[in-house]
Amino acid sequence: MNLVEKLLKGDEKSAARLISLIENGAEAGFKAVESIFPYTGKAYILGITGPPGAGKSTLIDKIALRFAKENKKIGVIAVDPSSIHNKGAFLGDRVRMKEAEKIGIFIRSMANRGYGGGLAKATIGAVYILEGLGKEIIIIESVGVGQSEKDIFYLADTVISVLSPDFGDDIQLIKAGVVELGDIVVINKADLEGAKEAFRSLSAYITMSNIDNKKSWIPRLFLVSAKDKTGIDGLIDAISEHKKYLEKQSELEELQSKKAKGLILSLLKEILMEKVSEKLINSGTFQQIVDKVIKREIDLYMAANSLIKEILKE
Repeated sequence: MNLVEKLLKGDEKSAARLISLIENGAEAGFKAVESIFPYTGKAYILGITGPPGAGKSTLIDKIALRFAKENKKIGVIAVDPSSIHNKGAFLGDRVRMKEAEKIGIFIRSMANRGYGGGLAKATIGAVYILEGLGKEIIIIESVGVGQSEKDIFYLADTVISVLSPDFGDDIQLIKAGVVELGDIVVINKADLEGAKEAFRSLSAYITMSNIDNKKSWIPRLFLVSAKDKTGIDGLIDAISEHKKYLEKQSELEELQSKKAKGLILSLLKEILMEKVSEKLINSGTFQQIVDKVIKREIDLYMAANSLIKEILKE
């Protein structure tokens, strides 16, 4: 019995192996996704984004436990920052999800490997694999890198933006772009000083930002403490509410089309960049240009444009 057959029968070890194949760029992994794809499209995908230190991992732990109590089959994909030396994940997220791991919730950490959208390229494949495994709810934690987190919007059905009480002033909030991504916004660490003031400030900001919003969904705001497990029930209710909202939308097909286009373009950029980079790095021309930069003969802009000309020539 091959890995895909075992996966479809619920074998989590096969899921882990298939995700590793995709992470490593193995053709067998992407071939497996082709076989799994007909079994996908039924899971509810929850994206969790927000700046580092906001408590995303701890919050996911509590959300996953809450869904598990409802007998839902849960899978978690935690995208860690990459080590600059070996491109591996730091694995800090799984450390904070011990309760979920203890009760057997499938958790997979993966490195983003420099992928600018806050998601590993393999995340999309991992989602398909977890769907094939029969997971009903898949929670994705992104790295948390501000505006480039838009790819989480394309992949998830519902996005939760997580902030800590010290998120900063309104200008920094707007620049971060995190709030605009969230269907639900959470101020975590409610036990910290200034949490209530932050809640009031952010509530006013969301209200002002949605004055001209003609859509029926306005981002919901919650003050929670993942550490003390307070506010989690209300957050779960809001997730269910947004799910029902999506199911009733007449423009759902249009939204799905927009998200599919975004994901395809993101993958296209990443795959093209990988292939072009690999070819350039292995060419003598690339090293010649690098040497010119080191000798201060050309600047970095000139170097990049020279490489583009080389690519277009081919």
